[in-house]
Amino acid sequence: MIKRVLIIKNNQPLVYRNYEPGADPSTGTSFGDYQSIVESITSKAIHGQQREEISGNNKLVYELDESILFLVSTDTNEVGVIEILIPELKNLFFAVFPKDYILEWSGDDTSVFKGFESKLDQLRSAFENRIMTKPGSRRILDTLSVMELPQRLQKTALKILDAKIASFEEIIKTTSVSPQEAVANIQEILNAGFLYTTKIANKVFYSVKSFGDAAPSAAAAPIVAPSITPTAPSLPVQATTASETPLGVEVTKRDMNKGNMPFLMKQFKKDLDKIFNSIINKKLILVILDPETDKNQVLLNMLLDTFQCFVPERELRIVNFANDFIHPRDADIIRIDKNLLQFYSNETLLDLDHKKIINGDNSIYLADIIKEMVKLKHHSECVSLLINRVALIEKLAQDWAKIKKLNLPSEDFITNVRTKHNPAIIEVMDNVAVNLFMD
Repeated sequence: MIKRVLIIKNNQPLVYRNYEPGADPSTGTSFGDYQSIVESITSKAIHGQQREEISGNNKLVYELDESILFLVSTDTNEVGVIEILIPELKNLFFAVFPKDYILEWSGDDTSVFKGFESKLDQLRSAFENRIMTKPGSRRILDTLSVMELPQRLQKTALKILDAKIASFEEIIKTTSVSPQEAVANIQEILNAGFLYTTKIANKVFYSVKSFGDAAPSAAAAPIVAPSITPTAPSLPVQATTASETPLGVEVTKRDMNKGNMPFLMKQFKKDLDKIFNSIINKKLILVILDPETDKNQVLLNMLLDTFQCFVPERELRIVNFANDFIHPRDADIIRIDKNLLQFYSNETLLDLDHKKIINGDNSIYLADIIKEMVKLKHHSECVSLLINRVALIEKLAQDWAKIKKLNLPSEDFITNVRTKHNPAIIEVMDNVAVNLFMD
């Protein structure tokens, strides 16, 4: 639990929040019962160093940045504060109040900092609701294990190893790779069993070991943590277990009856099979729709309900709007800020502003299904057709996945599919088998 957060300049509290049960969060301008603690920390804090120590039932984590002291008090078993919360606190504070302004500021009126309290409350809440990889569930990354990785991944792995903990943008900056390469490299390292992840809202931090592996003891000397440069990146989200859902992602089964397939087909007369292909294969679809109006929200809801028709029996992972990078593996549909397009490469893009579908793979079989639907008059007829065709695809894909997993003879199965169905279904069947049933 985060008990208190203080930002102090020259022994004067600029920001002081008390989150202990029963306390008034806004404490005013005096330190009260924390006076002696502040005096003790102020006397030994060293510029540029992060430290943590135990005092009674409190863990005190602090950093002095020139004349500005950032201090967080927590339960003794709290983890990740020195590695994540302190840098994020500094980053957030200096984003609102430029550092030069704070260094030059003087006086007794701290009311100018009052508005920061709500942002601090949000940061604390996000931190306390973070999702962390279970300690002991991953391999610890060290120099020898880096050498086990493919050479193309070693540069990224070494940078994370050197930093001990790194964010997505820090990895890009230090390795000089593109965002797309960074996402791919990190994913491969995760797949190899390395790296612990900590998710705070839509941000992810990668560390070489679990934060719980090195808690300080009451008798130990203060621990000096490696200096981490705080940034405000757009960060990918990587799920650490199948049961975890990244913050901001809603897992839901939309109401197909509220969709409007004829409307969608009129809006996009070509390449709609790319949307169908992406959804049925659990490939990310990015949606651009501006501005934020009630009318556009109604349009978005109708489209999401319509997209559900492409996978009638499956829940969709939807982000209504994202202004931070979300990993393509963690969502099916994301409406994003246009500025985030630079972080994506080949994902299917539905640009509702210009009525275009960009990227994605065409499918002859799925395009034929859409041609059949164009001849139908009512949305309900389209839904009935899709329910039958998608069920067929998924049944064949499941059977095909079993054959591939067990390395069984496949010629008779393929011949049977080609004889009974449109041969173009084989490509779709194979893709769905790989993307949905081969994990």
